[in-house]
Amino acid sequence: MAYTMIAEREHHKIRKQRESALIVLANAQVMEAEGWKVVITDEDGNSQPLAEFEASISQKFASWYKPKCQPPLPTTVPAPNVFALPQAGDSEAEAIVAAELAAEEVETATAEVDQVPEIAEDDFETADDANAAPVEAAEHKDSTVEAEAELAS
Repeated sequence: MAYTMIAEREHHKIRKQRESALIVLANAQVMEAEGWKVVITDEDGNSQPLAEFEASISQKFASWYKPKCQPPLPTTVPAPNVFALPQAGDSEAEAIVAAELAAEEVETATAEVDQVPEIAEDDFETADDANAAPVEAAEHKDSTVEAEAELAS
């Protein structure tokens, strides 16, 4: 094989061998974008980092290959280490939340409880009353007078 790409990250190592320099270059760019350290060995046995290998390829195929202007952006974002000991600036967000909770407690303690009016159960309609057909005013007045007379007796 003409070209060998070796990518290393943490305790993992990947080795790919290809005849095409451009295929090895494309594979190496993807691996490096994902956070791997990439070294390419060419047909002469020279080991080069990706940037140097791409520069040599661009000279070799200068008539049609143009190197990328910017390095590719990483496609993965490292997650925070939740098992690490807290650092000096890590408690800042926790302090803000604690201050907000303390302010809320003070506000709740100083609020007047009797500001909320009490509502009696009789103030609510029953489902039957809410769904009943509207009663004409005269009928309603008569039934009210009758009900008051029954209560009085």
